[in-house]
Amino acid sequence: FGRNNLAMACGLAALEVIDNERLVENSAKMGALLTEKVDALRAKHSFIKEVRGKGLMIGIEFHEPQEFKLKMAWKLLHKIDKVLFAQMIVTQMLSKHRILTQVAGHAMDVMKILPPLIIGEKEVDMFVNALDDVLTECRKFPGPMWELGNNFVKAALGSRRTVEARPAVSA
Repeated sequence: FGRNNLAMACGLAALEVIDNERLVENSAKMGALLTEKVDALRAKHSFIKEVRGKGLMIGIEFHEPQEFKLKMAWKLLHKIDKVLFAQMIVTQMLSKHRILTQVAGHAMDVMKILPPLIIGEKEVDMFVNALDDVLTECRKFPGPMWELGNNFVKAALGSRRTVEARPAVSA
């Protein structure tokens, strides 16, 4: 991004594409559609607390579900570490559906999504279906929440056994 003719030409070309392809308008339209469709999942998934954003910058906030079994799994994950639920969702979105999302911040149960400005209705539906699938899997026993908690317990017990099994070092 230096002060040279090539950088200026690239910048002007990028602005021209944004205008000609109406990417700002598409961002507003697809962002509203995406927010609406994800928000509609709240009726099915009590994990979803709120969906908010502007354009295609969208945050999905999760909270403790009402169902007893899910509430216990939620509490277990948050007892281990407050960032695990959102991180588990992000991980499942990538590993199962090849969709890259992020946790919004440390100790936050918020997943942020920043899709490209060229996103269309097909990709919106693909994302919503993927999120629905991942949240549905979270309801199963054993599911991702139980497996994640189980893996942490096994890792903790394994590291304790390793420490106990080490021979004492003499000087």
